Amino acid sequence: MRNRFAKRMVAGGIAAASAVLLAACSAPSTAPVDESDPAAFYDGNTLELIVPYNPGGGFDTFVRLLAPHLEAEVEGLTVQVTNLPGAGGLIGANVISQAAPDGLTVGLINYPGSVFAEATEADGLNFSNADWTYLARLGAINPIMYTSEQSGLSDFESMVNATEPITFGIGGVGSDAYYATVIVSEVLGFPAEIIAGYPGGAEADAALLVGEVNAGVNSVDAALSRIEGTGTNINVLIGTEANPKIPDVPTITGFGDADQQRLLTSLASIYDLERIMVGPNGIDEERAAFLADAIFRAATSDGYLADMEEAGITVSALDRAGVLERATAVSASIDDLAPLIAPAE
Repeated sequence: MRNRFAKRMVAGGIAAASAVLLAACSAPSTAPVDESDPAAFYDGNTLELIVPYNPGGGFDTFVRLLAPHLEAEVEGLTVQVTNLPGAGGLIGANVISQAAPDGLTVGLINYPGSVFAEATEADGLNFSNADWTYLARLGAINPIMYTSEQSGLSDFESMVNATEPITFGIGGVGSDAYYATVIVSEVLGFPAEIIAGYPGGAEADAALLVGEVNAGVNSVDAALSRIEGTGTNINVLIGTEANPKIPDVPTITGFGDADQQRLLTSLASIYDLERIMVGPNGIDEERAAFLADAIFRAATSDGYLADMEEAGITVSALDRAGVLERATAVSASIDDLAPLIAPAE
């Protein structure tokens, strides 16, 4: 039998904020510890922020520009950014999960990639997404589904009610767009034919614009840069809240019956948490809450927002409570979603 996600509340605050959690690894911390005062603990200590991708990319920019603003929020704190790329982000995520649970090693993960990797039992994965100490979100990069002008599918209702297969151009099996297409079409029961031979999203969108495929899936910013003004129909956002850039586009959570909405809310919550800061299981709750609050303050500071705007990256910070709410929705439904994307026996 496959080792599926445990049906339990997510660690790090969901089961009980005051619970004593088990350590993720046994290596002792060499830093001085003041259990009663998180501020005193971090004063004079170094916090390592792990980026599971190469320097210079989007994930790296989120973290590297955050570091000085986080230092400004926590007296005496030094922040060190460490890049640990490889295996689609799994190498860095593994290191975060196995770090000492002292609150001195956390990182920014690709949450959808981590969830789908666990659901498909990806090689090299050594953690469970149920065990993270969740801290804060820095960015939500929700995908949208859109159709070509000539497809005759002018809105999402027409897609749901389609009787002929809708052809989707996707930049590769196993991508976020691929899993979103599979899950949405399976949950709502409309026929979808995925053509996943395109080198990337840009090539898939080019195929849509010339009528080679009916539909596409990509993040809001990436898609808009290619399809805006072309007559392409933007039919649905895979997220729990409307995007201000496309405020009239409905969210996926409003479609289907109650059970379908539960599953689609779980999927939307996965993408809501695209880029989140997490730590290993077992960080002291008061220390985790202190660090999460500091990260959120830094991520919503005028200085950080200005730096990120200059870098051309949109910040959509979410506090710990909001992250835990969405992680709970994922945990509650992942056993129902996982079989839809699980590899064949």
